[in-house]
Amino acid sequence: MADLFNILKVTVGPKKLTARVLVNPGMPLMTSEDVEATARVYYLAPAIAEHMCLGDAGSKFQDCMGHTELAHLLEHLTVEIMNETGLAGGISSGRTRGVMGDDRLFDVEISCPDDALAVGALSSASFMMNWAYLHADQTPPDFPGTVAALASLVGSLRGEAATGDGAGASLGAAANGAECGAEDFGPIDTEGASVVAHDDVEGAVFGGAAAE
Repeated sequence: MADLFNILKVTVGPKKLTARVLVNPGMPLMTSEDVEATARVYYLAPAIAEHMCLGDAGSKFQDCMGHTELAHLLEHLTVEIMNETGLAGGISSGRTRGVMGDDRLFDVEISCPDDALAVGALSSASFMMNWAYLHADQTPPDFPGTVAALASLVGSLRGEAATGDGAGASLGAAANGAECGAEDFGPIDTEGASVVAHDDVEGAVFGGAAAE
């Protein structure tokens, strides 16, 4: 069976990574097309619901998560993996834009303090979504283990001793407007991430409640 995504090209700039992502033909395009699979992604990384997201449905990702593009969900999951390693810097951010002429083609931009971190997080997020939407009968991905392994890899490339333990803590406080010190992580900012209006959020309730 084909994968959910085909990452056609990755471009690394001084401040961001841009991935040209194709949602493969025959695969769902919107999260509302498979609410149970979308809920599986949420349960892997529930903090994504509190990400700041300047779309049409509200100020947080939970406001549009039930009806948004799968590429948009991929962006938020990638940003969350980066954030939880503790190696992404003060604020992790992303943006998803549709490519004109093909409704299955997207440019996913990720703030890029470290290209290995961004590429590793994107690859891990793609794998996790592949499981959620296509292979839910198999063993679920180990989200904390993935974060720890990525932190260790990037730390070794930097010549550091990365722990990954407790990385990304204070995320909830930041999302609720608490003041962050220099050692804390700021809110997740995925500005302008939506490429369609999200007026109708259907089929799921996120933020701790089970999807229906």
